[in-house]
Amino acid sequence: MTYEIPKEIKAKPKILGLEMRELVILLISSLLVLTILRDLVHSVFMIPYFVAVIGFMIYLFIPSGHNPKKRHYESLILFFRHKKAVYHAMDKHKQENRQLRVTEGG
Repeated sequence: MTYEIPKEIKAKPKILGLEMRELVILLISSLLVLTILRDLVHSVFMIPYFVAVIGFMIYLFIPSGHNPKKRHYESLILFFRHKKAVYHAMDKHKQENRQLRVTEGG
């Protein structure tokens, strides 16, 4: 008797390729931008305003190229929430340090 082991145990429900949380964020932000802020836009610029807002909303939910497994809106959240006082040392001479460790025997 063989049992099939599911590959994804914690799969999240999706509608139109978006998780429920993302769909709610998209709907609320679209409602906010397209209705409340519409009064601030001159009637001549209404169509370009709608095109720009819809394009920006689509961009926010495309997967980020710099942060794997995250979308652009999540990258923006991480950017604004990071602590500026935290110092992270970067190894500028990675290859040289690796060679020194090999030659020293460590």
